[in-house]
Amino acid sequence: MRRMNSEEILRQKQAVIQRFGEWTAHNIQLGPGLYTINEKIAGNEIKLRRLVQIVSDIVDKPFSELRILDLACLEGLYAIEFARHGAEVVGIEGREANIEKARFVKNVLCLDNLELVQDDVRNLSKEKYGSFDVILCLGILYHLDAPDVFSFLETISAVCRKVALIDTHISQRSERSYTYKGKQYWGSLFIEHDAKSTLKERQQALWGSLDNLTSFWPTRPSLYNLISHVGFTSAYECHIPKGQEEHDRILIVAAKGRRQELICCPSINTEPMQDLPEDSGRRIGKFVPRSVKDLIK
Repeated sequence: MRRMNSEEILRQKQAVIQRFGEWTAHNIQLGPGLYTINEKIAGNEIKLRRLVQIVSDIVDKPFSELRILDLACLEGLYAIEFARHGAEVVGIEGREANIEKARFVKNVLCLDNLELVQDDVRNLSKEKYGSFDVILCLGILYHLDAPDVFSFLETISAVCRKVALIDTHISQRSERSYTYKGKQYWGSLFIEHDAKSTLKERQQALWGSLDNLTSFWPTRPSLYNLISHVGFTSAYECHIPKGQEEHDRILIVAAKGRRQELICCPSINTEPMQDLPEDSGRRIGKFVPRSVKDLIK
């Protein structure tokens, strides 16, 4: 790829905006004094710093030896950052407007190690995309309905070699449950789109699901149990580096390894892993779903 000069960057950026609209979230430096949004910190930089630090600390390899997957990559900030650190990166995004903005930045920065694909993340499979050392599941899990939310995490585990970073909203209430492969998971529903909306209208709503009208948010215990059930061997919440903290949003670092057997206490090796219990005082009452409008401020 040939490096663009400032005039070319600005001209092509304006063409992208005219066709697909302004950048809505990801502020990426394109060159000296040139950004997709502006020079001010937009907010996602805080999350980006956290993610890069986690991967550096947890995965005992240089970035240049990592294969990273960014699911629902939006305008490409996280995928682009890891590609600029030298990793081989695949970004999957369902909306054309978002993927084209990411492709524009890829071309500006000459990132041959970044592959951007317009696809529904629910189509993820090892056969289609291969396996990855690091998987970024950021802001997408809470846009999926049951049973997709369960099968999606199962697929993430299947293509993950080392660690998955799961940034998601969780339910504060155990209002309804679903059973998936013999396991029960509690949570609540969230309204993504008006029931009368067309598929085109849903796809144009950049901050909602691709097509499903509602999504299912597991509770914290149910989400951790699901992570264990699909094959991750340990999971942790990150608090440092600080992120954009919300009372119902967490970042889980889920590690994929080999379950270890004890030598000093061998009898425990035959015992099944215990699930986390739902809160004993869980509130089960009238279903009052939240809406995507509650999240956009």
